[in-house]
Amino acid sequence: CFACGERGVSISCQEKGCSCSFHLPCASEHSCIMQLFKEFRSFCWEHCPEQAVQTRPSVETTCIICLEPMGDKISHNTMVCPACKGPWFHQGCISVEGPSLALWAWLVHSSSTLLMLLVPLLQGQAVRASRSCFRCPQCNNKRKFLPEMLRMGILVPIP
Repeated sequence: CFACGERGVSISCQEKGCSCSFHLPCASEHSCIMQLFKEFRSFCWEHCPEQAVQTRPSVETTCIICLEPMGDKISHNTMVCPACKGPWFHQGCISVEGPSLALWAWLVHSSSTLLMLLVPLLQGQAVRASRSCFRCPQCNNKRKFLPEMLRMGILVPIP
């Protein structure tokens, strides 16, 4: 494994000429991408797909989901909707598993701030929405958004 150095790897980078192999847990810890559709291709951190975008996020750009700074460079961790090209978001924000039902109940009854409800709602959208409902959080596009997110390694369950 290129990450931990141990034997018994089962995943290899699909980039031609790349000899990186890794364990599944090591893949997520070291920014590898696994495309969980069609051919189930995997890529090491050096060969991860990047979005073909004309612009970069500015230094002031914040993630539409967590409201944290995006940074000013494009990587597999920074994403933008391919349809509206408007909101930038972190790969981890759109794909993390959302809050539990108990946390939702606590938030609804104890918080009067919209932001406290909005962030957990958007985080984990991919996991909760499934492929039939997963859309851009800003423009609501599904036709371009879903295939691009799958290509970028976002897990979106099949209903």
